[in-house]
Amino acid sequence: MKKFVSVLLIFVIAALSLSGCSFPPKKAALVISGAEISREIYAYYLDKVESRPEDYGMGANHKEKEARDAAIELCKRYLALNTYFASLGLLLTPGEKVTIADNVNNFWIRSANHYKKIGVSRAALTRILTSDAYEDAIFTKLYDPGIADRKSEEKITEYFYQNFIAFRSIVAYFTSYDGSSRITGQQKQEILDSFAAIAAASGSTSDEFTDACSAAGYVASDILILDRASEGYPNGFFNRVYLMDGGTTAVMEYDDCVFAVRKEDLRELGEGLYASYRSVCINAMHTEDWNNELSNYMASLTVEEENIK
Repeated sequence: MKKFVSVLLIFVIAALSLSGCSFPPKKAALVISGAEISREIYAYYLDKVESRPEDYGMGANHKEKEARDAAIELCKRYLALNTYFASLGLLLTPGEKVTIADNVNNFWIRSANHYKKIGVSRAALTRILTSDAYEDAIFTKLYDPGIADRKSEEKITEYFYQNFIAFRSIVAYFTSYDGSSRITGQQKQEILDSFAAIAAASGSTSDEFTDACSAAGYVASDILILDRASEGYPNGFFNRVYLMDGGTTAVMEYDDCVFAVRKEDLRELGEGLYASYRSVCINAMHTEDWNNELSNYMASLTVEEENIK
């Protein structure tokens, strides 16, 4: 999507009044590629950087210039989103505008005193959250042609079934209740034998698995949906469950715990499940592309003037 780079100069002036890059009474904090960035916008982003410097590759004792440079990059991003949104001729829906207003209201209720202290008005906060909404709209426009596009929809569906699993499980740990020591070898074997018996008695239905768990004194989890990239489970857990046949149960032993897992068939859980994860799949498939696109464009923006300390 390199075409929007060439239309920057055409749309940037039109975008100024919409983006909050207006010409304020006081001298602007920044002039980026011809567009003025108000002191309020800059103050918001500088505060954001200083509040969580680790998110921007800085330590607690970072230099002042490092924080300024990071805030300037966020101002570039803000300008890029406003300009890109205008260049695509997009409009926010009434529902999106209501969501922005609600978010602004919630932020203002919680943090009005802080925003006033750093010189950020409610109107500036609205412009910033509107810019965030622009990014979602741009992303949808670029990467989600809708379910009517069969070829695109097939790719999304394929991604879902290759990168998500559904299962029920129980888990037992080979440590004492307080986690201070490991259980004895005999205790461990008793757990493993119990889990093997659960797997053997599980049958082919989900209810049979939960009944077998209950008979052994365990409570099976509800059906869980796990993304391939998710953390929180032992290494290799996803792949082992992914390779299982739907409706089967397996015991998976690890160094500090053991699982009894019943794999559920994603396709049998209904189209509604896919629909609820469709946007998650699109984000996973295209976030890197979008970040690269936006980063390349931001690199083309130049800071022409700085009026910041």
